[in-house]
Amino acid sequence: MMITLSSVPGLSPPPGLPTTSDKVVHFIEYAIWAFLFLSMLKQENRIDNVWNSFRTTLLLGVIFGLLDEIHQGFIPGRERDMLDLLADFGGLLLTSVIFSLVYQIKDGRMRRQKLNSSRRSLEQTKNGD
Repeated sequence: MMITLSSVPGLSPPPGLPTTSDKVVHFIEYAIWAFLFLSMLKQENRIDNVWNSFRTTLLLGVIFGLLDEIHQGFIPGRERDMLDLLADFGGLLLTSVIFSLVYQIKDGRMRRQKLNSSRRSLEQTKNGD
């Protein structure tokens, strides 16, 4: 969908909105992309290190955004805008930070629960002997 929208010639914000409103759209668009990408990694159990996933998301997202801006330079009525890339990065960064922090908090809770469960099981085994 992102490539489809960036391929529309002369696409601009609707009348009445500030010309910078496209930066908000870029921010939201890439925030959603980062959330979906990180969710996919989590679903596929590919997050072995949350900070590696964070860096991978940022790197791939920025590369995709850069390629998208280059692509837009070839579309009539569209132009390359590095401020769009900056907005893309902002959306990627905010979502990646929030996702990583939430993941670490949840992961820490799960580890504590497993540890407590293991301790209880060990104590029951000792008391049962």
